[in-house]
Order: sequence, then C-alpha cells, then structure tokens
Amino acid sequence: MAVKIEFASKGPKRASKSLAVFVFFGVICSGLVSGAELSVGPGQTFQTIGEALTKARSGDTILVHPLPQDQPYEKVALLIRQPNLTIRAVQDTSGRRVSLRGTGFDYSGNDPVPRAIVQFDPAAHGCTLDGFELSGAHNGSFNGAGVRINQANDILVTHCEIYDNDMGIMSNGSVLASPPSGDHQRIEHCLIHHNGAVADPGYNHNLYLGGTSVTLFDCEVHSSTTGHNVKSRAHITRVIDCYIHDAAARELDLVDEAGNTERPGSDVLLLGNVIVKAKNNTENRTVIHFGQDVGHDRNGTLYLVHNTIVTPFISPVVDLSAPHVRVRLIDNLIWDDGSGQQKQVLVKNRTGSQADVLVAGQDNFFCGGFGQQGTLGGSVPWGEPPSFVAPERGDYHLGKPDSRLCGWAGSLHAAQIPPELLADLGDRPNNPDIGAFPFNR
Repeated sequence: MAVKIEFASKGPKRASKSLAVFVFFGVICSGLVSGAELSVGPGQTFQTIGEALTKARSGDTILVHPLPQDQPYEKVALLIRQPNLTIRAVQDTSGRRVSLRGTGFDYSGNDPVPRAIVQFDPAAHGCTLDGFELSGAHNGSFNGAGVRINQANDILVTHCEIYDNDMGIMSNGSVLASPPSGDHQRIEHCLIHHNGAVADPGYNHNLYLGGTSVTLFDCEVHSSTTGHNVKSRAHITRVIDCYIHDAAARELDLVDEAGNTERPGSDVLLLGNVIVKAKNNTENRTVIHFGQDVGHDRNGTLYLVHNTIVTPFISPVVDLSAPHVRVRLIDNLIWDDGSGQQKQVLVKNRTGSQADVLVAGQDNFFCGGFGQQGTLGGSVPWGEPPSFVAPERGDYHLGKPDSRLCGWAGSLHAAQIPPELLADLGDRPNNPDIGAFPFNR
C-alpha cells in the first residue's frame, strides 16, 4: 500500500512532577475568536493533516485523531503560514500521543518544503501545537527538526514528545526586526530527548533557540545525542521548573548572536530547575555556558534562582565568556553528587573583567567539593548533602525536612531580578526553601 506523504504549504514519557500551581497568563493564541474545527483521521472529514491545513483559516482548530493500533502519520511536513491556528491531537483511550513521523522524508527547507515536521513561518503568529509525538526529521544539513519556529511570534508548543530528530526544536528571529520576531515563544509540558546527528556532532541539539524571547516551562529535556540539551541565542531566555539532565555536552549553552544578544538586557532566567550532569559525560563537563561562541557580545545577566544543580566534575557550573556577561546566584542548592572532588569550580571567568564585578549571590547552599564557595554573598554554611529521596532515579525531592534549606529563602521580588523576567508567573507561590521548587516538598 502506498504511503501518503503529508505535505502542505500555505492555504515524554511525561516529567513526573506536578506543577498545577503554576499558571501562565500570557496570550497562548492571539486570535481569540472561535473558528471552525477540522477533523483528521479514520472516518473524519480529512485523511491527512496536510489536507486539513490547506482548508484552515485563522482561528480554526485542526483535530488529529489517532490511527488504528496507534500507527504514526508518516512523512508529515507541515509548513504553516496562517495565523492563530491550533493543531491538537485527540488522545485515544490509552492516553498515547498521536505520532507524526518524518522518517524517509527530506526536510530540505527548499520552499515550500519545511525544515521540520511542523514549521511555523513568520505569518503564523499565535499558533498552538498540542499533544503530539514528533520523530524522525532529518536532512542533508543535519538540522531537520521536530518543530521549527521561523520568525513567528506567540507560538505555543505544549504536551509534546520530541525525539530522534537532527534537532528537537529549532527557532530563530530578531529583536531588531520591526516588530521583533521570534517573540513570546513558549514550550511547555514537553519531553524532549535523544535529538542530534552523529554525522555532524556538536552542531545539533535537543533545543536550538533564537529570536526575541523564549520560555521553557515544566519540561524534561535529556540525553542530547551529540550536542547540548538547551542552546539559545535568543535575546531573552527563561527556563522554569524543568528537569534538564544527561546531555552529551553542556546542559545549557546560552550564547551570542549579532544584534540579538549585543543589546543590553540580553538576560537569562533559570528558575526552579533540577539540572544534573551525567557521571559518564566525556564530551563537555561544564554545566552552563553563558557568553560567546561566534565572536559577538552577550550583554546581560544570568539569573540562577532556586535551582538544584548536581555535577560530579571539577569543570565549572557556570562558564562566563563574553565581555558584558554577569551572573547572580540566589537560593540554589549545588552538590557534587558524592564524587569527592576537591575545589570544584562554581564560576569560571573568561571575560577579562574582575570577578567581583561579574559574580554576585545570596543564600546558596554548597556541599561536597563546592565547600569553599560557602561564603558567596551570605550563602549558608556548606556541609553534608541533604537527604534526597532517590537521586539514582533522578528524584531530588527532600527525603526529610532540612533546617539548613527550608523556610528562610528570600522572595523573588526582593532578589533584584528584572520585572520582565518575572512576568507571567501568575499565582505561582513564593518558594521559601533553598533549591528547586516544588522538588523540596
């Protein structure tokens, strides 16, 4: 039987933690007028998503029903140029995501062929992709992606699992555009893992992000095949309440791009995350790189707030490498995973500036080989690690209350974090503890 190629031009295992208390009030889809529903699948109006997309108009919702025996929709290639569309999977009774598989298709990027299973072009502002499994996107440039956000604004990718592509999610845009492009990208409740290309190692990642602003919330990102778990050249990047672990290289590579990061305020907020280096990492043992890799500046501050960071290596937790970067560490728990290393490096300074200008902090807890950092900015005395429930299984909840960590951390609004980085946090309660929230309790 012939395989249908779903093509259209214009016209995780879930992370285990529950974060229901966190509500974003940002606009998910800028078109608020209810549109038509176009149903795809066996016995529905349309047999392929591509057919439905050619009929869809702004405000419409494309509902994708599962195929028999949860078979994937094969060779899906959706180039979206209509605004305010929602493409939503209809889960079967087992709760499985609807699978979109790109194996065997060349995501060349030669118009009208996209570089991703689902690609949002500039006119596709305000769109939502909800509830899919996306895998198998490859091309000759080794950047075939599960999802690509190409200069579009207000894109939401939610409840998706994205794996075994050259890139998991790739995005681009410019803060200098009028209006700015690649703005208000939101990636929420997703599982993103095992993306990369062995034939082009180090240049493809689980997430490779750019544009004006992007928020990653309540996601698990792990096991990049050859590169980083999260690489971002966006003007503003926020990573909130995520579990990021076991990258082939760095867990987060937050670097430069002409224009986007040379402007003041090119900041990054890492809030409430559990970030863990794999013990068997051999490629790049730095946890977070903030700075330069293509010769431009990064003029901003990295705010590390209420994170639990675990690394057994001497390599730095934070590597600063651009002329105008700074870091603030507030209410973090940083542990050596029992490795017994001595004099582990918290911040490596490659900027040429004095360290006391670049690094500030308060109320952090260091244990293991990070003991010598215990006086940073009034941080608590270091000591033995807290009792985690099951770190060997990635469970960094506290096994029992710990008076060294619980009940006395400061409020976010007292920590001198720019208001724009704290926007859209809704009624997320203040975390009174040191370390990641809600992992402590």
